[in-house]
Amino acid sequence: MPGEHSISCAEFSVRADVGKVSTDPDFPITGRIDLAAVGPVSDGSVNLSSNGRIAAKVDECSLDIVAKGVVLDGGDLGKVGLRAGTAPMMQQVDLDGNGGSIVVQNGQLPVCPKIEVSADSIIISVGLNKITINAMGIEISGLQVTTKGTVEASLEAPIVAVKGSVQASLQGAMVGVEGSAMTTVKGAMVMIN
Repeated sequence: MPGEHSISCAEFSVRADVGKVSTDPDFPITGRIDLAAVGPVSDGSVNLSSNGRIAAKVDECSLDIVAKGVVLDGGDLGKVGLRAGTAPMMQQVDLDGNGGSIVVQNGQLPVCPKIEVSADSIIISVGLNKITINAMGIEISGLQVTTKGTVEASLEAPIVAVKGSVQASLQGAMVGVEGSAMTTVKGAMVMIN
């Protein structure tokens, strides 16, 4: 029946506001149901509307579900986390408010893929392999690093250093070493051909 109906006990209240009967066959009744609770630490509420909207709120944090999407709001200082599955292979996305970090993780084991976006860097890691991007540059480190171009690959900078702590090799069907000013070949023993 149309009208407002409510019940309260202790610090919990339920209120239903039923509107007139609608002519829309998809939503025959208009109105909403509000659930509210006052707690020792924080207050909360849940609202159910006849248009399909569900809204939940605890202090500054809220969840809003509508026909076209879901909005999670952690408030000014709050965090938002999404979880799927169970540990140690649980997938998760964590958002820290106010310039904090964003973490996307596919499992909690050290070998599981992880992306971390902080205020000043992006880190992509899988096990011991890592790509770090920040204002100073890009660093790639890993057990094995391979760069391959299907047509061409080039490396260019004012200063280029290639170093192998045990061995370094340069191979190709045709190899050229050329210096426009000076070329130095140096070693404890130098073998040519």
